Amino acid sequence: MTTAARGTSSTAPERVPGPPAHGPRRALLPLLIGAGGLALAALVQLVFDPFRTHIPLCVLHQLTGLDCPGCGAIRSVHALLDGDLLLALRSNALVITAIPLLAIGLVAWAVRRAAGLRTQLLPSRTVLLVLVGIAVLYAVLRNLPMFWFLAPISYVGG
Repeated sequence: MTTAARGTSSTAPERVPGPPAHGPRRALLPLLIGAGGLALAALVQLVFDPFRTHIPLCVLHQLTGLDCPGCGAIRSVHALLDGDLLLALRSNALVITAIPLLAIGLVAWAVRRAAGLRTQLLPSRTVLLVLVGIAVLYAVLRNLPMFWFLAPISYVGG
């Protein structure tokens, strides 16, 4: 029986799965993602001051008056880039806590890729559930009066 009769083409070579390639070039993707995030933050820093200009970005806050886990994130990053860690934490402690963890994750991803180790695009289901649980808990706590210190600072003129 010929290969044409079996439904396969003999002109295209078959790729045998093997270990992923390694080398410093493979570390570029995570490093470029991190550099892109830093460039975006610097651009926002240069374009406007979220403490002087109110831009209603959060639909949940606009409709309900409740603060989501991301409310105050732009003000928080802006304050962090200005060197004011306390104001950054007061604006959104969850984002300021997540930034170094994200940086560590990107570096670990770059090292694994450069070493030729397999990497997963997404974290495991357990990690995702824990992260969602933390975000939901943070959202609930920051809207309770007894946890006033987790609520974002007031808006412009607020």
